[in-house]
Amino acid sequence: MKKTIIGFSLAGLLLAGGYATTSFASDTVTSAEKGELSWKFKNKWFGHYGRGFTNDSESVLQRAEELGIKTEGKDAETLIGEIREEEILKEAKELGIKTDGKDTEDLMKEVMLAKLKKEAAELGIKTEGKDAEALHEEIGTAKLKEEAKELGVSTEDKDLDTLKKEIQAASLNKKAKELGISTDGKDLQTLSEEIYTASVKKEAEKLGISIEGKDIREAWQEVFSVMVKIEAKELGISIDGKFIQQIAQEVREKKVTDLAKDLGISTNNKSTAELISEIEEKDSAKLQGVLGENFMDIKELGMKEMRGSHGHGKDGSMKQRVSKESLTETGTDSGSLL
Repeated sequence: MKKTIIGFSLAGLLLAGGYATTSFASDTVTSAEKGELSWKFKNKWFGHYGRGFTNDSESVLQRAEELGIKTEGKDAETLIGEIREEEILKEAKELGIKTDGKDTEDLMKEVMLAKLKKEAAELGIKTEGKDAEALHEEIGTAKLKEEAKELGVSTEDKDLDTLKKEIQAASLNKKAKELGISTDGKDLQTLSEEIYTASVKKEAEKLGISIEGKDIREAWQEVFSVMVKIEAKELGISIDGKFIQQIAQEVREKKVTDLAKDLGISTNNKSTAELISEIEEKDSAKLQGVLGENFMDIKELGMKEMRGSHGHGKDGSMKQRVSKESLTETGTDSGSLL
């Protein structure tokens, strides 16, 4: 099975608090709310255009220069808009899509449809006469069933809702077993909290960090900071005067660039998101190994629970939610490397 970074790893099932399945599959709900589905699916595929620059003007200027965009007299917001347009135009040309006389939004829709058709074909899904939303849903459903198969979950006579819940349970039970956590009589929310806590403690112990008396989320921030700095040092990235989120982003970008070079993929004038897409096509397993390992799994579990639609209750407990975030997006606000 071809694994994708748009989500069918254990991380995708675990990170959203033990309740959501993968970020892609969770969007394939059989909802009549077409407007909401359209918004989700548009952002799922093209959220990387002009993104990843929050509070980082240097990366905006760098990306603009890479694309041959003049920067003089333009603020960050203007440049991000131009970067977005140029990246969409570039991808359309690479896909053989005619660009003359088309605005950015129309091109984006055509690129989206072309990508969906390609992925659908790889999964054996017929594309004739289907629009982007229909293909998006069928792709998500097909991948969900593949994920179920890998986890030993039967798909026969089950609707998507039931299937997602069973995949969630199977994934959490698998992770709990790896960590030596008993699953008897525990609901998914309780189990996800225990997995998160145990994972943080395990990483803290490896690093010799004492977390006694600390809130588990506070403890994770400390663990995350140390781990990011270790990786930065190993990769030759300076941390001087940088916020941890910026360091984390640079680590992610360096790891993706290095992997691309190892696989013989040209990195010239390409964003991290573009490289991720190309690497995934060539060797998705290696990409998963680079972006889906240990500390980011725990990081995203904690951060997504804290950013849930209900947040924390008065008792500080973590509320379950379905993630709407793409694992491919770079966000300097969360420090995500994924």
